[in-house]
Amino acid sequence: MSVKSAVRVLEVLEFFDTVQREASLSEIAIELGYPLSSASVLLQSLVKRGYLSQGDTRLYRLTPRVKLLGAWLSPMLDANGPATTIMDWVGAQCQQLVVLAAPEHMQVRYIRIVQGTSTVRMHVTPGSVRPLPTSGLGRLFMSKMSDDEVTQVVKSHNAGLVNEIPPLNISVLRRELQAIRTSGCSVSFDKVSPGAGVVAVLMPTPEYETPLAIGIGAPSALIRANASNFEALLKDAVSRFCDPAVRGSALRAPRARYIQEVRT
Repeated sequence: MSVKSAVRVLEVLEFFDTVQREASLSEIAIELGYPLSSASVLLQSLVKRGYLSQGDTRLYRLTPRVKLLGAWLSPMLDANGPATTIMDWVGAQCQQLVVLAAPEHMQVRYIRIVQGTSTVRMHVTPGSVRPLPTSGLGRLFMSKMSDDEVTQVVKSHNAGLVNEIPPLNISVLRRELQAIRTSGCSVSFDKVSPGAGVVAVLMPTPEYETPLAIGIGAPSALIRANASNFEALLKDAVSRFCDPAVRGSALRAPRARYIQEVRT
């Protein structure tokens, strides 16, 4: 399989993750920008491999085999697992963008997204990446690193800088990481994307699994006005849904107390 074909397979799977329903050949081809003939060959190959099925309506759908591919990675990421439940609940409470992220070397990748429903909101796509040492989510993950590991990340980051981007000051960064360790929360705005910010906390994951973090992304003004409320909401959600004893009553929590409108 060529690199181009491999990318298209992933794009098809991500398409179904986005729409979460059956889809026709023409819809998939148009949405992904593929020639109809190429899309047909690709989809039929996925049917033969057992990752897609096609019923009497000729519509395509994912099969359970797709879910089994990563089932061994983390129960936290199951369709009905804590991460999904927390994200959906937090999104309903704050009506802002909710992201689930994991570290990848010198980056942070958004592995699941719940888009905001408020009229004032941010929009990002699943799979997007942010720099590890300069993003709010990245610094949250770095707060769990040793001093030596932090030094290595900063050296690697600074060595790759181009143009007139100023290097990271490791002393300042260490103070910021200590503040995150103390509070258990990372608040950041206008660092990676001007006018945008994030409030994030770590998910409780076993040491042998990839670390995960959940964050609320919003315009900077909204982050400034609601940082403490968003922090309380995230910590409340993690506490409620990661403890089976309280999952049943968590859905009845009110929404209004977490949000303050930004008045200009």
